[in-house]
Amino acid sequence: MNMDSTFLPGGEPSKTHTDRLEMGFYKKYLSGQHILDIGGGRGPAVVPNATIIDLGFPGYDGLRLPFPACSQDAVHSSHCLEHVADPVLALKEWFRVVKIGGYLIITVPHQYLYERKATLPSRWNREHLRFYTPAKLIADIENALDVNTYRIRSLRDNDTGYDYSISQAEHAKGCYEIEIVIERLANESLLSIGFPDLISQLRQDSNGSVTICGAGELGVEVINSLNDAKIKFDYVTDKKISSISVDSIDIDVVSIDVAVSSGCNNFIIASYAYKDEIESEIRDKFNKEVSNLRIYTI
Repeated sequence: MNMDSTFLPGGEPSKTHTDRLEMGFYKKYLSGQHILDIGGGRGPAVVPNATIIDLGFPGYDGLRLPFPACSQDAVHSSHCLEHVADPVLALKEWFRVVKIGGYLIITVPHQYLYERKATLPSRWNREHLRFYTPAKLIADIENALDVNTYRIRSLRDNDTGYDYSISQAEHAKGCYEIEIVIERLANESLLSIGFPDLISQLRQDSNGSVTICGAGELGVEVINSLNDAKIKFDYVTDKKISSISVDSIDIDVVSIDVAVSSGCNNFIIASYAYKDEIESEIRDKFNKEVSNLRIYTI
């Protein structure tokens, strides 16, 4: 991306534009051809070739983005997340369209630089629905995104030009925000977790179908755990067993092919001895990019 020396983004990003140029921020994180600037308002966008996404953009309803999964080199949002009713859903959707190796860049007002108070409402903008510190922002990100599908590449309190001498009765001057950069690592996460974390993850992915790979002793333990948690599973797979009985209920056991062809996206590997073999088989069955594949190992 070649940025004209006269270019200046609109809104809050204009305040830190010079710093970003000097740090190589644009070249490192915003140099792709396909970039969304969510909540960019009247612009200009954060970089000249970015597409501003705001209310009124065709196909955008304030949450769902009219773009395919993994289609954007970067998604940028400045001082928008604090206005969103459900930040976890918004973060999931923004992350959904980021390519592997692409970046999600978010800035939000810092509670103790901008608000300078402990509780809502905002003194300066009554449309702010929450206050953010770095920890609170990371908490929303961890609730929204699956582990091992991303890494935080940059996190900073941006107080460039901030005037620390002003009184609480005056609006903050200078930059008063938290900036975080998240790189998307992979379309699927291999999670080695215990039963409580498994239940928690599956509840977050409640719209997906679930397959238990392994009909032996560990598989039965997984079935019982899901039943106790009232989490529905769709298939049990095994190469050596055609059916099992759990709590006097007969359960058909099918092949992984059946689960894959049905569109299942959550696979629980319930086997210690054949874990690597089962994982390899699942991945081999997916001959196209799948944005919501989850593989869990116990």
